[in-house]
Amino acid sequence: MLSALLLLVATGCSIVSPTASAAGEPVWPPTPSPTSTSAPTATPVARRAPVVVLDPGHAVDESGAAAHGVVEKESNLDMAVRIAVLLRTRGVEAILTREADVRAAPPGEQPTRTDGYGGTRNDLQARIDIANAARADLFVSLHSNGAGDPSVRGYEVYYNAQRPFAAESQALARALLDGVTAALGAEGYPTAARGVIDDTCLKAFQGRCFPLFVLGPPRVTDRDEVYRRGGTPEALGFAPGQQTITSRATEMPGALVELLFISSPEDAALLRNEGARNAMARGVAYGILDHLASKGR
Repeated sequence: MLSALLLLVATGCSIVSPTASAAGEPVWPPTPSPTSTSAPTATPVARRAPVVVLDPGHAVDESGAAAHGVVEKESNLDMAVRIAVLLRTRGVEAILTREADVRAAPPGEQPTRTDGYGGTRNDLQARIDIANAARADLFVSLHSNGAGDPSVRGYEVYYNAQRPFAAESQALARALLDGVTAALGAEGYPTAARGVIDDTCLKAFQGRCFPLFVLGPPRVTDRDEVYRRGGTPEALGFAPGQQTITSRATEMPGALVELLFISSPEDAALLRNEGARNAMARGVAYGILDHLASKGR
């Protein structure tokens, strides 16, 4: 899947363990200890619920990795819906950048479906814009991987070390990795954590480093590069005579999760398994909740 993401283009930390209800269901966050009745009562302060934008990668003609009965764009959306349900039951406002097999677009606007490079970049920019417009606390992009070697397996999480909030993005990525590790391990599903990865130079081309588009800093693109990539400058918003255009980057910490390798028969089998999918969704949700809790949210 990394090849499809070129354009988009660990030490572990412990996840806070949820407590259990009488029915055995996990309760998040853990119930605080009761305070003394003699303690003074503070006036409640209204606080905005945390906002997390979930970004199901790929859509329509850009389907991502596909093999062994799994199509990435479909798997990503299904996973985002599962995670959103879990977050919402814990008081988090979860927003999806897309809720169907369409290009992402701001609320109330029709998706832009331009072919090739321009269409994909506009789609990715719209995902970023949705997160910024929502004033999200966190941005989490959901994907699955692919490789030429079918023996390659596991899950990994990317962040960008060049952002102003790089340390928090890295902490989020570690929480997500640990959450998935704990959830899959608890259910006995065999696969491997491949680590937290800085995507700053995920691709190098002509002496220039390219990170994942949805995680990286603003990107300056000139007309010649658009033509080389098979796009149309005007479709990306170039005005007549304008030589460069600068993308808008996310304004909050973020990470991109690669949930298993669709190219691996064993990993693809897990992606087709309801129990494993639920476990991964719980892992991502608990990673997000753990990170929010660490920030007092």
